[in-house]
Amino acid sequence: MRGVRAVAAATALALTVTVGACGEATFTPLPRGVLPFSAPDLVNPLRGQFENLQTTLFPQANSADRAYPAWPGTADENNRFTWQSLQPKNPSSVPAGARDDQRYDFRALDAAIADAAAQGHRFGFRVTAFDSCCAATKPGATVSSVPDWLRSVPGATHTYDHAGVHYVIPNWNSNAYLSRFTALLAALGRRYDHDERVAVFEMSGYGDFSENHVTFMRDTLGLPAPTPAQSVATLGYFSQYRDQYIDKAAADRLVDANLRAFPDTRIVAAMGNPEIAKRLLRDSPVLKRVRHPVGMRSDSLGTYPVIPTWAENQYSQYVQRRDPIVSILTERYRTAPIMTEWPPQLLLGGTELQYYQTGLQDVVNYHVSMTASTGFPAQTSSTPMSAQIYDLWSRANKYAGYRYAATGVALSGSDLAVTWTNFGSAPTYEDWHVQYQIVDQQGHVRRTVPGGIRLGTLAADQHFTDLSGAPAAASAVDHVDVSGLAPGTYYVRVRVDWAEHKPRATHIVDLPPMQLAMQGRYGDGGYDAGTITVE
Repeated sequence: MRGVRAVAAATALALTVTVGACGEATFTPLPRGVLPFSAPDLVNPLRGQFENLQTTLFPQANSADRAYPAWPGTADENNRFTWQSLQPKNPSSVPAGARDDQRYDFRALDAAIADAAAQGHRFGFRVTAFDSCCAATKPGATVSSVPDWLRSVPGATHTYDHAGVHYVIPNWNSNAYLSRFTALLAALGRRYDHDERVAVFEMSGYGDFSENHVTFMRDTLGLPAPTPAQSVATLGYFSQYRDQYIDKAAADRLVDANLRAFPDTRIVAAMGNPEIAKRLLRDSPVLKRVRHPVGMRSDSLGTYPVIPTWAENQYSQYVQRRDPIVSILTERYRTAPIMTEWPPQLLLGGTELQYYQTGLQDVVNYHVSMTASTGFPAQTSSTPMSAQIYDLWSRANKYAGYRYAATGVALSGSDLAVTWTNFGSAPTYEDWHVQYQIVDQQGHVRRTVPGGIRLGTLAADQHFTDLSGAPAAASAVDHVDVSGLAPGTYYVRVRVDWAEHKPRATHIVDLPPMQLAMQGRYGDGGYDAGTITVE
């Protein structure tokens, strides 16, 4: 018989902070054999620091910070590609019936995926149709992420001039634009959706850097979107901040095209547009055929809340009306990852120290899974990080995502009870299988038993305010039947195997067993969790 019995999330096994009578912060001791956060980070998929935009992990990426230990690694990297780079050929010049690789140029993307796989990484990417920066521009220059041929298609784009620079921006609601971009999405899906080297696809096709807002048009070009009072009539949904230009019909069409293209690959998206969020998280009929719940991407870590303003700010109409989509978004971390990137700007009116303090706090309280290797001020600074700031930054990466350990073993009759604890801020979202080996005193495996616990259900609510502490932990007990063992004392060895395979995979990946927050990892990925005695 197997089953899982929940245990209180805040447990004596957890590394939690308690406040004594004198107000001093003290730590509940970790169980013997559990790795503390002061140890090097655990390298597991879809958690912690990931390589972003072909940038090596920090601190080894910056020679000014080589005094700090090199980050031990990552299982993930992420990049973005312009539409221009993927489809330089005008479709009208390609023969009817031509293959996708004759219509599109996949070479750079193929090479990036292959290079990531050669390093033991899985890949994530998005495609952009407008990037407002960051190449150096001079008066007379043209900033464009769309193919040159698209600019000659009537109604597909518009060119805006600002400070002598020409910005080519798609007409987000035009069929001339949407029909061609959704065709690109379909081709990308046909080529990469069943490739296990590709772990994440980011929703693409709308907004600056495909981040589902165009504040650049409002703030830099001086072309604000409809007012809140006009938004429903103009866009088909309520938009409060004049940074949304896509209407409901176009948003629905684009969201559904992304979901149809990648039903078997994990999708994440920036959630700045409330209508796009509704469609991705709840309303699209295509979601019935999508394998994973859609996750979230945020580029605001340390500067703005991870949750978008429309779903977080007390003055937002969505918050004040208690729109159900707000709770769906804020609870999405239970079933899908939150990827973040540090922005280079500091908090308005704040200090660099406050920036990293906010980042650390938000990683825990918003249940962030992944933190980018780019964006934070120290990444490119010629001045070394102070020890205080490095501590905040490194703990933000270590606290991100999951951190599991088997923290207790007990035998009652033939019932083996193994306590599992997640010390991280979020659960895992992939399919991992727990396995137990019962090993005798001579080192012989006498029994191998599959576990019944689902580690993805193990995550604690967080109310992280004391920055000297760590995330609240969550624990549960896995019960397995070990009847028939001969009397004696046995070791219980645990291993957690990755099993997140795609159907009809074109490229197969086999990841190593999970690195647990436990000492003494064996060559096969197992750990000794304790001993039992059979009478």
